[in-house]
Amino acid sequence: MLKKLTVRNFKSLMDVSVEFPALSVLFGPNAAGKSNLLDAIAALSWIGNVRTLSDVLDGPMPVRGHAFEAFSFPAGGLPALLKQPDARFSLEADLSVGGERYRYRVEPRIELGSGRLSVADEYLALVGRTGNPKGTPAIERIDSKLHVRRKGKPAHPRQEPVGLNHAILSDRSLAGDEYRWLEAVRDELGDWCTHYLDPGLAMRAPRPPADVFDIGLHGESVGPFLYKLRAEEPKRFEAASRTLRSIAPNVESLAVYLDERRGTLDIVIRQHGVDYSSRIVSEGTLRVLALCAIAVNPWGGSLLAFEEPENGVHPRRLDLIARLLISLASDGGRQVIVTTHSPLFCDAVLKHSTFMQGEVGLFNVRRVGQATTIEPFDPTDRLFKDSEIAAALTSNGEDGLFENLLLRGLIDE
Repeated sequence: MLKKLTVRNFKSLMDVSVEFPALSVLFGPNAAGKSNLLDAIAALSWIGNVRTLSDVLDGPMPVRGHAFEAFSFPAGGLPALLKQPDARFSLEADLSVGGERYRYRVEPRIELGSGRLSVADEYLALVGRTGNPKGTPAIERIDSKLHVRRKGKPAHPRQEPVGLNHAILSDRSLAGDEYRWLEAVRDELGDWCTHYLDPGLAMRAPRPPADVFDIGLHGESVGPFLYKLRAEEPKRFEAASRTLRSIAPNVESLAVYLDERRGTLDIVIRQHGVDYSSRIVSEGTLRVLALCAIAVNPWGGSLLAFEEPENGVHPRRLDLIARLLISLASDGGRQVIVTTHSPLFCDAVLKHSTFMQGEVGLFNVRRVGQATTIEPFDPTDRLFKDSEIAAALTSNGEDGLFENLLLRGLIDE
């Protein structure tokens, strides 16, 4: 479980620290920096598990933009950044894993003259009840070396040079009882799933069967996932179908077919007695399908992060989506982090989470100049049309105007 995340100089997150409960809802207008926090979570997860920093920061997934755009811009913007010799950002997480608490920090660096990526600093230590590190760190920088200590032999650490193109934590040869701290934290980070669902393109593209364990970053593997789920966990497949029907009553059935001529899969959803391919069903229905698939996933996902899960979904369905996410965080035992700009969705979460005292947090995300601020938001009661949260969410743009109209009942839902 991610207990606390501190981010410095990553995109608009110049100095942000957030303590996460079991269910966190980050709300704010567009361009406030909500997605940047999800990017930071995804980057931390991948840095701890993939081969090189380039795989995280300079590829199609998971961090949006070019590698140098992951680093905070100075006052002069991108031109001023590119005039600097280098730039760095820092991700530090307090994690609860198997009854123990760890602190892991990694500091990627980019040489702006060449584009070379490297790790400038890395740290891993056990943390006590007071929140302070205890014992000798498993990873720490001393001068120009990173010291990696084995259990039982802390006085004779393995030494690696500073400036490698990968994190020490991602080295899977450092495993077993001697490196159990590294293995525990690496496995925890590797079990995180961040989703930026794309029902417009990614979820409609035909895919062949594959041995997947998740629907994918953008939902691109939802077909292979459901196909495998139906074969190996038929009761869970039926649970996904049943949940989809409860949230979207016009859905009568869900099926996945293999086109034997093309070798690709087709998701078929029956509505009003007619079968429709996933190529043509609404984006809202596909988004709900993705959430239902994630909810029944038996193969992982200790932390689930979603960008605007309510986007494109009919306002009447927001209540059911909120209940689904609350169920994931309570009955499912998973940590859930979502972003939204909908006060209706925030209100639905509060309405159904009263039994999760202290385990649900709302966070107000705002942009102050170039920097994002994230502050806990503590409403005294449920949120109504003239509540504090409606004002906090409202911007001067069309999104804010539309939300106000919805809340005031001037638009027929």
